[in-house]
Amino acid sequence: MQARVSPLLRVPVEILERIGLEVALLSPLGPPVDLIPFLCTCKYVHHVLSFHSSKDLYAKIFRGMFDVDAPRRRFGRRVLHSRTLALQLKTYCTTLQRIRRGDIFARDVEDILRTAFILLTENDGKNRAQLEWANTYGFVNNFVRHRLWQDPVNGWPRDTPLHSLALWLMWSMTDGDILTHETPDDRNDLITLVLPYVIMAFKYHSYFAPDHHLYLPLPREWERGDLVSLHTVHGEYPLFPPRGDTIPEITHFGRTMRFRTPPITAAAKLIYFSRREMTPLVIPSNLPVDRPAALALGINWGQTQADITEVNSYRSAQFVPPSHWDWKSTLTPEQRLIEEDGAWRRSLLAPSAAWDNDWERFTACWDPWANVDLKGTVYTFGMMDGLWQGRLLTPDQPGYLHLVSNPNYPERFGDVSPHVSTWPLFMRLKEHHCISPQEPLPAGGPEDDMVDDGIRNAWFPAVDLATHGDRAVLTYRRGGEIQRTEHQTYVEGRPNSHNENTCLTCQARREADAPMRAPEDNLPLRHSDYEDDFAEAGLGRLSPDADEEDTYETTCGGIQDIIFTGETDPNHGMAWGRFTFLGRVRSWDGLIALVRLPADPSQWGRSRWVFRGYLHYGKCLLAAGVV
Repeated sequence: MQARVSPLLRVPVEILERIGLEVALLSPLGPPVDLIPFLCTCKYVHHVLSFHSSKDLYAKIFRGMFDVDAPRRRFGRRVLHSRTLALQLKTYCTTLQRIRRGDIFARDVEDILRTAFILLTENDGKNRAQLEWANTYGFVNNFVRHRLWQDPVNGWPRDTPLHSLALWLMWSMTDGDILTHETPDDRNDLITLVLPYVIMAFKYHSYFAPDHHLYLPLPREWERGDLVSLHTVHGEYPLFPPRGDTIPEITHFGRTMRFRTPPITAAAKLIYFSRREMTPLVIPSNLPVDRPAALALGINWGQTQADITEVNSYRSAQFVPPSHWDWKSTLTPEQRLIEEDGAWRRSLLAPSAAWDNDWERFTACWDPWANVDLKGTVYTFGMMDGLWQGRLLTPDQPGYLHLVSNPNYPERFGDVSPHVSTWPLFMRLKEHHCISPQEPLPAGGPEDDMVDDGIRNAWFPAVDLATHGDRAVLTYRRGGEIQRTEHQTYVEGRPNSHNENTCLTCQARREADAPMRAPEDNLPLRHSDYEDDFAEAGLGRLSPDADEEDTYETTCGGIQDIIFTGETDPNHGMAWGRFTFLGRVRSWDGLIALVRLPADPSQWGRSRWVFRGYLHYGKCLLAAGVV
């Protein structure tokens, strides 16, 4: 009796792959389990559609389940090769399964949380939906409440990449619905769990490198021990991150890289303030209704009911930007081309673009002594320009100093020990850029002190600053001589004075490129020159050539240094105090330092504050303050 031949053997492989793709994406959330029955129809189908035989199919499934624009933008179009996407599909699906399983005690839980966090930084709608399918918030919520304080040191919770990833993932998955459905007891328990990371700035890492230094990377001959200025019962100060060779290497989209987990304190502050803000400030009924009513009563200073209502109506802990699975459906064809061409721009609309500065810190700022090649932008100019609103958390000084001198976790540690007060913070900032060939302002601090670059003055030397129209003019003394430099005031949409003929950076690039350009002008095109186009169409080679190199193209805007000036708006100053601000950006990692000074010290009696922190996902400035 002759064996019957399956009609599937006569179906072209391309058609089978198309059927497999449609079947796999019938339910796009979670691993493509609907593909399994189709693979089991016969040995032939199983063979031609196996992971080993059909990388193109699994690359297309990846595109249907996960976002690709952020990896393409951060690593180049070669991440779209079929083999790369197929392998990444396995990694991501395994991670989703492990999270959904809910084992917070798994040995590789740190790797699971790291992959999930990276998925969030690449999210343009699909990634977050997959993480929600896996119940990621429930997973990290369970972890934080049961493992964050596991194996404490002197009673204090640890500061490890695992702890940081858990808090960052918890915050990044938080939204208004989660806060609304938390019970008051659950909310207060969470506040207690993260409070040490919020208050103990001297104990837990807040920066990718100590804030004392403006110029990084540090010289190799500078030893870590020589840069420590203070030994406390909690350890050395300033806090240095772990040595670069202890930062784990990960493989991501076929690339091996080091990944530095962001500081735990910023995530803890976001979690803390988001829960505290669920309880609005009390509005005393004896206050004037609004500012006109106060002035009519002869009251020129102090809060009105309208001022407190304004504070209550604003969320200082801004959520990670929302996303939608089909967000590109609202774009014009021209906008879609810009979003998908793989180039980084300030004007990108993709939700993942908000994380691009953070991503560069995670992957290029893992060692204060190292300078990583192909490093991207760590601060997008113009982001700090405008009105900022937030809250200032201030512990009482005696209670705080007691914590500094006591290595053990106090029995009554909390919002009342030390006593912590909260005060609204408003500032309207202007951004000013030093454009080449202007010489940037030098660092502050004593010239012979390698530990301090003048952080208590936001890295400024003693300087006279005057604004004239669209410029800020800074005059300072250097080497016994009076020096002067100009910074152009940033205005959105207005180009600066950058000229590639006078820009020193552009000149250096032309000199470096000149010997390399001529020999390649007349070379015939090779197969590899078309490979990126094949990859875009899902026809990439199974494995990229070993000699392929990463490239990172940038355009020069001539910016050598970025500083801020600012003040409190008159209406906010009447309610909460009038202040002036002066700040600067550290170019190595985008750390921002801001000095706040009372505009009228005789009336307000408030001290000088120095805030230092990063702008996370383009929306939240999380800063530690020092008086």
